[in-house]
Amino acid sequence: MTSKYDDYNARPERPSASSNDSRSASPAQQQPSSQSSKRSQASTQPQLAGHVPEKIVPVAQFTGSAATDKLHRWNPRAKKPKPRNPYREIPADSITPGVPAKKPLYQRIPASLLGMRWLSSWPLVMLIIFGILGTAGTMAVISLFRIPNLPNCRAIFWPTASASLRLQCAESYASQGDVQNLLAAIALVDKLPEDHPLRSDIINDRIEDWANLVLDLAERSFEEGDLDEAIESARKIPARTTAASVVEERVERWQKIWKEGEDGFNTAIEKVKAKDFQAAFTLSVALLDVENKYWSTEKYNELTQKISLAREDSRKLSKALGFADEGTLKGFTEALKRLKDIDEESVFYEEAQEERKSISKEMLEVGEALLADRQLSDAQAMLNAIPRDVGLDEEIADFQIFVTAYQQAWIGNVSGLENAINSMKTLGKDRPAYAKGQRLIAQWESEIQDVALLNQARERATRGGTADLSAAISIASRISRSSAQWPEADEQIGKWRTRVETAQDRPVLDRADQIASAGTPDSLRAAIQEARKISSDRTLGPEADRRIATWTTRIQRTEDQPLLNQARQRASRGDRAGAIAIASRIGKGRALYDTAQEDISRWQTQETGQQRLAEAVNAAAAGDAESLANAIELAAQVPTGSDSRANADSQINRWSWDLLQQAESMALRNLNTAITLASRIPSQAEAHEPAQLRIRDWQSAQRSIEDAERRAAPSVRTPSRPIEQN
Repeated sequence: MTSKYDDYNARPERPSASSNDSRSASPAQQQPSSQSSKRSQASTQPQLAGHVPEKIVPVAQFTGSAATDKLHRWNPRAKKPKPRNPYREIPADSITPGVPAKKPLYQRIPASLLGMRWLSSWPLVMLIIFGILGTAGTMAVISLFRIPNLPNCRAIFWPTASASLRLQCAESYASQGDVQNLLAAIALVDKLPEDHPLRSDIINDRIEDWANLVLDLAERSFEEGDLDEAIESARKIPARTTAASVVEERVERWQKIWKEGEDGFNTAIEKVKAKDFQAAFTLSVALLDVENKYWSTEKYNELTQKISLAREDSRKLSKALGFADEGTLKGFTEALKRLKDIDEESVFYEEAQEERKSISKEMLEVGEALLADRQLSDAQAMLNAIPRDVGLDEEIADFQIFVTAYQQAWIGNVSGLENAINSMKTLGKDRPAYAKGQRLIAQWESEIQDVALLNQARERATRGGTADLSAAISIASRISRSSAQWPEADEQIGKWRTRVETAQDRPVLDRADQIASAGTPDSLRAAIQEARKISSDRTLGPEADRRIATWTTRIQRTEDQPLLNQARQRASRGDRAGAIAIASRIGKGRALYDTAQEDISRWQTQETGQQRLAEAVNAAAAGDAESLANAIELAAQVPTGSDSRANADSQINRWSWDLLQQAESMALRNLNTAITLASRIPSQAEAHEPAQLRIRDWQSAQRSIEDAERRAAPSVRTPSRPIEQN
């Protein structure tokens, strides 16, 4: 099979695929080559007979013929056919003297070619010339836009194809510019034998160029972030090419750079998840130094956006968990709302989804607790607030069955409990709440038995006898404390026990009252002994305890009142010490103990006041200033409630005036001592205010003396003795 491209002496223009192979050629590559245009023009241009000179010059200046002033000639070999003037002036230096000038063209054409004289008419000649030029221009335009008839490269049987056809199709593939077509182009021409004439001149150069293009495209894939495609493309380069020798080195470089960027990015993400945003930001800045456009731009921007988003989402997550910790419907709802605002692009998205599911499970548990506590509306509101996109659809459906079953169980009779059990049995073993349902079934089956026991106990108690009531209590006590029937059973047991204990203990208490009616200490003691037969935890126990306390007080008053009377008599005679000794014999906890302690305290106060006043009088007897000051201090210690308090106040006033008088005398000799004595006069004494006035006067006089000494000090050259105050 041959074609017009067999003679491939020069590299042709890249041909486009035929209409049957439109996928392997672009429209821009389907333009006709200049060579093809020339061939087309040459094949359609009529040939002139005879010799046609290359250059024609006008000779009007020599012949004077107007018909031969212009002659148009069309050159079929021109690149773009257009009208041209074949005439030009002959330079003067081209005319040789003695040599006749050349004749015009129409004169040099043989008569056999002219045949007719009509050529001498120049309008007709010009019309013919313009007709030829128009035809040639039309053919040139058609040739310029005509698509060459290229072969269908995908339908060629390559074992019999020529080398030029292989090269033509290979260049068509390579013109697509992608890795797959470049490798297909290399494979197509690389099958030619090594000794083929086109190998050294064209094919080997083409293969090298295409291999380098493949390597460049692989580098571009690496820069754009597709490492696997870059490595795969690079390793498909034929081993014999120059580009193949640097493939592994290039791959190793790519992998090293890629690992550097990937490790930095992943480490930063881990830091973000650990909420170490400062470290994550530092790692993100390091991505700018990675020698890859994908990591230093796209992934850097992605990481910085994740860090910024993570900061805000971290705050949302913390606040949401804080609301969930409240354990209320409002808190749960607000927490779920905040968690849902965390975007899928956030590194905390997975954690937020886990928390949403965890909070939803907690809401289910709270709802079940509310339901068990018969708070149906609150439980239903909690259930309705649980989001339906957290994967708890089965749990929510099971909860609805729980609501129905609980409502049936709350009726409280056997029929309601049986209906609740039947509803709960609809939960299969594959359901999430199956285990809880089985526990409730067991509980309600037990409650059915408890209902039967309670009914039996009620029936027995209706007989009214003490034995029957005790039997009813025994039957009802068999009901489980965790049963829903227990509160009612416990209430009935309390009523029945009250009736039984009252019937048993009332005769005992009546006998105790009868014994105590005598009023003697012995009868009261006997009554107490009888009443103590009733235990404090029985129905009449509190009443019996009150009777015992009353009778005990009567006995103690009877025994201790004579002692208290005797002590008071001793105190009235002035023997307070003896009175205190007698009253102290009444022990703690007895009926008159507090009364005796009050009397003892009063007597001790009187005794203390008398002793302190006597000591003060003895101290003041010396008459000097120090003794008077000590006497005043002792008299001030007399208790307020003492009978000696008034006498002590009177003595304090008298001794204070005496002390102030002695301070006045001392002021003539020593102001400091006088001030000290006057300061010991107490505030309750009548002499206190005058003493304070004198103290201020003495202090003023003392400051004046000190000022005078300071003014006189510089004029004294030798030390002198201190000046005594006279």
